[in-house]
Amino acid sequence: MPRHLPTDRRVWSIVTTTLVVVFMSLALPGALATDRLATPPPDRPFARFSPPPVPTVPATATVATGGGSALTTGSRQTLDARVAALGEGVDVGIAVQDLRTGTTYSHNGQQGFPAASVAKLTVLTMLHLRAEEEARDLTAAERARAERMIRFSDNDVVDDLYARMGFTDGFRRHADALGFIGTEPDPGGSWGATSTTPVDQLRLLRALYTDEGPVPDDGRAHIRELMESVAPEQAWGVSAVASAGDTVGLKNGWTPREANGGLWTINSVGHVSGQDHAYLIAVMSDGHPDHAAGVALVEELVTEVVTAIESPDVQDDTTHVR
Repeated sequence: MPRHLPTDRRVWSIVTTTLVVVFMSLALPGALATDRLATPPPDRPFARFSPPPVPTVPATATVATGGGSALTTGSRQTLDARVAALGEGVDVGIAVQDLRTGTTYSHNGQQGFPAASVAKLTVLTMLHLRAEEEARDLTAAERARAERMIRFSDNDVVDDLYARMGFTDGFRRHADALGFIGTEPDPGGSWGATSTTPVDQLRLLRALYTDEGPVPDDGRAHIRELMESVAPEQAWGVSAVASAGDTVGLKNGWTPREANGGLWTINSVGHVSGQDHAYLIAVMSDGHPDHAAGVALVEELVTEVVTAIESPDVQDDTTHVR
């Protein structure tokens, strides 16, 4: 015959079980109690391209100079109209650079957006800058946390790394070093509440995928290695323009925000390169009805812009990121 717990012990058992369930649900990768990140719906169709770990781009990769632009004034205006039409009803911004020709394009490139988990890429970059200031390498513990943060978008490890790179003061100092002009950390120290722009994210990608900028070579190699081996279910967004055999490195961010009526922020930043192409891409967007719709629009925008750059009307040399 089963023994029955005293009333107070039964109550305590129920309370303890409830707390364990709540704790475990919050501990799942991607789950947050704030606007930082949210777990994608289980029925979300994942990306068509899921890159395995691949070699990084050589640290000596440079941006072409004097190559001119593949977009004429007319083709740029046409592309602007197409991008605006695709993004009707939501807030979108995109910035793209062709590293082979120097061609760049942006639409709402200086508009601020919630960074969501895209902020993790900035945190890791700034951690390497902090370590460089301290004349040291990342510790084994830092590298383990960084891998979980970038490859699996684990939220639990970010607070510690954010503290190690100097919180808000360190963020602002390193932001200056990276040339950010439209990126602002959350005054309260919430990394997920960072506001950033597509153009600033393009500057960050240049610091990681070219030999420009303050990030040391070993730091760039480490960050690229993690970006280029993200978990398969997170290989969406900029990877939409990748072909078989391409190198893809990315970091995505996704969250429904209570401050925006539960509508979704969907961001994707990264690098795609192959035998005859190399692109840096940053797409930021807000106001999507759900996760799947946001991902689909981001991939459509990326495809539209890259297709236009690869199929120009005529050559000119007037393009610049605005």
